[in-house]
Amino acid sequence: MPNKEIVIDPAFEGPPASAHGGYTCGLLSPYLPADAEITLRKPVRLGVALGLEARDGGLALYDGRTLVAEAVTTRLASRAPKPPTVAEASAAGAAFPGFTSSGFPRCVVCGTERTDADAFRIFPGPLAARDLLAAAWHPTGGALAGESIRPAHAWAALDCPAGWAAMWFGHVDGPIVLGRMAAWLEEPVAAHDAHVVVGWLEGVSGRKLYAGSALYSPSGALQGFSRQTWIAIARTGVPG
Repeated sequence: MPNKEIVIDPAFEGPPASAHGGYTCGLLSPYLPADAEITLRKPVRLGVALGLEARDGGLALYDGRTLVAEAVTTRLASRAPKPPTVAEASAAGAAFPGFTSSGFPRCVVCGTERTDADAFRIFPGPLAARDLLAAAWHPTGGALAGESIRPAHAWAALDCPAGWAAMWFGHVDGPIVLGRMAAWLEEPVAAHDAHVVVGWLEGVSGRKLYAGSALYSPSGALQGFSRQTWIAIARTGVPG
């Protein structure tokens, strides 16, 4: 892959004034074969030229001389659960915890203050009698490339449900940020009027929370899944 520059549009905000983690990871993933794993080293600035360079069989993303992300190939095994229906996911989303408290209300994926054309408006809530958070997603506009979903948008859609599941089931009161994400996607990810996204907690170690997420078609076909590492900014509610 030749070295190149990328600029992340300010519309794709995650934490305040920083790029959305899953979207950033998804921008790097097409340059790698097989499944991709991206580690975010620093907050990624919006609207500036970032240098993408090949390095040691993987990729490195720089903001000037500062390393902000590293990407390598990996191989994922699915832990995706049986999906809820679109109706069940929509009902779960009505109890989205972020409606009452959110550290990132301007997040392009789950931000409750976002109603613009770029906003995903994915609001995952607890699914009755299951250790899952679920939401329905209705991709529109820039998320679509013909009859497919753009990879960066699919990665972004997989990001926040896992983060909210990590906070919900990990009993974390303060905000958390994405540290690492690996994902597998169907090629291409077929677009539908509605998709189901679920997230779950896999473990907690000190300030680190390990979570997964999956994306499904309306019929329940698996279209993508991820594993993620999140970092609690404050230790409130996190054991260890």
